[in-house]
Amino acid sequence: MAEKILYIEATSGVSGDMFLGALLDAGVPVEVLSEAWTALGIDNYEVEIFQTQKSGMNALRCRISTQEAKGPKTWKEYLSLLENSKLPDKIRMQTISLMKRLFEIEASIHGSSLQKLHLHEMGGTDLLLDVTGTLSALEYLQPALVKSSPVNTGRGFLTFSHGRFPIPAPATTKLLEGIPVFQNEVEGELTTPTGALLISSIARSFGEMPGMKLENTGVGAGEMEIAGHPNVLRIFVGTGITSREEIYIVETNLDDSSPQILAYFMEKALEQGALDVFFTPIFMKKNRPAVRLTLLTPADLLESLSKLLFLETTAIGLRYWKVDRKALDRRWSKIRLGKLEIRIKESYLNGTLANYQPEYEDCKKVAKKLNSPVKEVIAQAIHKYLSK
Repeated sequence: MAEKILYIEATSGVSGDMFLGALLDAGVPVEVLSEAWTALGIDNYEVEIFQTQKSGMNALRCRISTQEAKGPKTWKEYLSLLENSKLPDKIRMQTISLMKRLFEIEASIHGSSLQKLHLHEMGGTDLLLDVTGTLSALEYLQPALVKSSPVNTGRGFLTFSHGRFPIPAPATTKLLEGIPVFQNEVEGELTTPTGALLISSIARSFGEMPGMKLENTGVGAGEMEIAGHPNVLRIFVGTGITSREEIYIVETNLDDSSPQILAYFMEKALEQGALDVFFTPIFMKKNRPAVRLTLLTPADLLESLSKLLFLETTAIGLRYWKVDRKALDRRWSKIRLGKLEIRIKESYLNGTLANYQPEYEDCKKVAKKLNSPVKEVIAQAIHKYLSK
């Protein structure tokens, strides 16, 4: 399926400014970031974007300077700033979710509550700009798959306000749980808490670069100078090179799981990268009404989603087998109803348009804003699309 793929090469670690530099270098217009930052309604920062070299390798540096005396430090301050911002709904909610995750981890490390915690070195405006800028850039690129290499954490010791700690820092370590990491000979903090927060939130899987037709690359420079080692984050953007996918069907029969548990599992599985989840009513031994849970998963997520199934449902066994799947090439188009935007999913067979459908979530939002039935919004969207 020729969908857009974004691969992150984090073999020199990852930080917020490295993400921003790499995404800009990969073709994201600087206006995408500046519009997001303007929507925050803050002005205590300056941004420099310039070409540099790291151990002989060309890279783009995005340096953010802030007046942190004016920046947010507490969860209440961050939440108030974001809720009162003019960010798009999706970016605002994603940012709030990431910031809350970070605060909860920091609170657990320091034995504090969410409301009492203050972020020191990693808090403030810089963190907010890194997160909103990266999320806005990804929204612009619209990758169907984000995958990363294993993450280089760096090694050694780090001194900050709470004392001297081994690298990776406590928050970084917690954020990277469940993710393949490594260290090499390079001393210093290569992966920051902000970088760990971003990569653990946006990458769906980790491993080798998937096959793709490469379209753009981006190289983002980090702050550290490391002799003989380019301190850069590379991003590769392309499209899948085949319409055949290596996928698995996973099944289990359940006669003792409540609907609430099954609904929650579906939500979690889809969030973690399942291609599809569905339930089929069946009868088991002794004529017990039951449910067959069926899961469709990419090969690289088979283990993690099988583990999720065992943890979140009452299943004590499952069946799985490899299947082939063919899919039409998919692209996105956009139309507007007044000032409101709706995406149209287009499907192509051998380069010819075979199907089109307005994105339901977009239609639902527009229906709420216009106080109109969603079926009317869908019909108007199709009419506008066909009239183009």
